[in-house]
Amino acid sequence: MKKRCITIGTIAVIVVVISIYLLVRPKLLGNMNHSYTKETTTTSDISFLGDAGDKIKFSFKSNIENGDLDMFLYNSEGNVVYELDRAKELECFFTLDNSDTYTLAAKCSNYIGKYKIKVYKVKE
Repeated sequence: MKKRCITIGTIAVIVVVISIYLLVRPKLLGNMNHSYTKETTTTSDISFLGDAGDKIKFSFKSNIENGDLDMFLYNSEGNVVYELDRAKELECFFTLDNSDTYTLAAKCSNYIGKYKIKVYKVKE
């Protein structure tokens, strides 16, 4: 009987932990993953809807062999609202001022290398 209570208790704890994780985990809004072996000048982008006050997480990794890679977040009017720092690996946060459709653009100039970025909405 005692063994059965321990098993039921353990299962209950596991269910609670999983439920909490599912409620608070970041929501993936989009991602980009590109690799270029020849010098390339191009822009890739992803768009997502955001509400005022949403906290956005950018998770970025790159291996730049040549050229430049710049990442900008635009609002629907085409204004830059945030510029990501240049780095090999970066995790940063930005809180949206307005409800809008936002576009994250990765601008490559004479670029050789690869990069990967994921954009999440984080719950506080």
